[in-house]
Amino acid sequence: MATSFKDALETLVNERIAAGEDPADLFDELHREANLVFGHYNLEYELGMMLREEKQG
Repeated sequence: MATSFKDALETLVNERIAAGEDPADLFDELHREANLVFGHYNLEYELGMMLREEKQG
C-alpha cells in the first residue's frame, strides 16, 4: 500500500503505462483533472518558483 499521495499516483501511472496507455494521453488526463481540482491556484507559477528555488539553493 502506498504511503503517500505521490507514491499512490506514481503506482497508478506506472500501472496504466505498463498496460499500454499512451503516456501523453495519461498526462493530458492528469493535467485536466488537476485543473478541475486546483484550477483556482496558479500551479504552473508555484511549480516554477519551486524549481527555481531548488536550482538556486
